[in-house]
Amino acid sequence: MGVGAKIWERHGHIALCVQYTDDHREDCYNYGVASFEHPLSMAAGFFRGTHSFWVAEMSPEELLWVYKNADRTIWIQPLSNLTDEQAWKVVDKLKSDIKEENKFYAYDHFEDNCTTRVRNILDDVTHGELSSMTEPTDGKTFRDLAREGFYGMRVPLLITDVAMGRSTDRVPTYYERMFLPQYLREAVTKKWHIQPRAFYTRRECVNSTESGCVERGLPWTPENSGRVIFALFALLITAPVVLSRRYRRFQRTALAVAVIPYALLGSILLFLAVISPLPYVHINESILLFFPFDFLLLALPAEKRRLYARGRVAMLVLQALLMLIGVFKQPLMAELLWPLIPALVVGFWPAQTVTAATKSKKSGAKKPAAAKA
Repeated sequence: MGVGAKIWERHGHIALCVQYTDDHREDCYNYGVASFEHPLSMAAGFFRGTHSFWVAEMSPEELLWVYKNADRTIWIQPLSNLTDEQAWKVVDKLKSDIKEENKFYAYDHFEDNCTTRVRNILDDVTHGELSSMTEPTDGKTFRDLAREGFYGMRVPLLITDVAMGRSTDRVPTYYERMFLPQYLREAVTKKWHIQPRAFYTRRECVNSTESGCVERGLPWTPENSGRVIFALFALLITAPVVLSRRYRRFQRTALAVAVIPYALLGSILLFLAVISPLPYVHINESILLFFPFDFLLLALPAEKRRLYARGRVAMLVLQALLMLIGVFKQPLMAELLWPLIPALVVGFWPAQTVTAATKSKKSGAKKPAAAKA
């Protein structure tokens, strides 16, 4: 299945169906079932690594209706390469997976999803014919492949930068790449010479050529990646910190508006890193950027606050250098502006205080005459 409109539909889908020649019965097995109507509980299960996804058995008519109704392109690729023995091994595995004690699994977008489950079944019954493929890839990392489905959706693109840790900045092998449906479909075509046929074409693609149909979202440009807009947002939300220091008004309020949101975000990322077994969640360079302890910029006394801010500037500059030389992997240069600007102002812009003499002068008070003896 191709992409859909919802955020969780942007990377396509896959299912495995069985056709029995003796009684013309057909069964489909869908490993992508979850409580999508309860997104918060589903997200909690995902981050905690609990068994929040499961496989469901359904008829082809039911399966196809779901994805046609969502206006998602559907391809059918009959696995005519399988021997009878291999086909029955697939059936045995599917029947085992739908048992109550086996049907649930912990979803991992890159390692254990609807597509990798189908990929692994086919690889097992063919004695590693898919995993032995050594075709070159285009050099895209896991992060690049994840971002492909979100092009044109700026907020999800930014989430992939901030919430997906450094483990996604690795180039997958040709087999690992098959965590996305279109690459498994491509591998089956190359390995077993089975061409997919379109069963249903999404409406926006009906009158388009294959190359002209936007099936994978908008092509990448700096303008629609979200990073430029995030840099502008960072400048906007931190500008009051500079202005309040310049005009000596509402300094604590402006600092709170700039610091509290990103420190809260950092606290959430740190919490997820502690509770989640997912490698791209619990090893996340964003936590060093959106440092939870930056609440201290609001709570510490003036001198200690200045020292802490200078330490944070040094930390952020070091992080930027490590990103430039490739030691740090996540693309966080635009995001770095958000914590850097408040830290620079607090740490290096001298606080201007109003002396008693100045207050007296401004108020027009006169020096009292000397008392006579």
